[in-house]
Amino acid sequence: MEHVRAALRSLRVAKLTANLKKCVIGHMEVRYLGFHLGHGKVGPQIDKTAAVATCPRPKTKKEVRQFLGLAGYYRRFVPNYSDLTSPLTDLTKKEAPNPVQWSELCQQAFTLVKAALCGGPLL
Repeated sequence: MEHVRAALRSLRVAKLTANLKKCVIGHMEVRYLGFHLGHGKVGPQIDKTAAVATCPRPKTKKEVRQFLGLAGYYRRFVPNYSDLTSPLTDLTKKEAPNPVQWSELCQQAFTLVKAALCGGPLL
């Protein structure tokens, strides 16, 4: 309660107001900026990772970039993310053809990233 009082006092001193509809006090778990925070742990929100799970196989450079951007938001939860996605990143290079030349290595990387974010324990 002392921390809450200090935070509210700081708001009052700075002449700021808090929107009570948006305030959460005393909860063990909260959702914030696409993350699930609670019990001393940070994890991705399940509904956000579901978007990665339902993402179809990219066919163009733009779609590859969109997938990498979506999955990259949660890269901190996937060990060796950059090594894992390097075949997909290579598809976005300037000299790479558009539509992309999808290989077995790209499919493995695509599947592994989706599995790492949507299944099992995360870092």
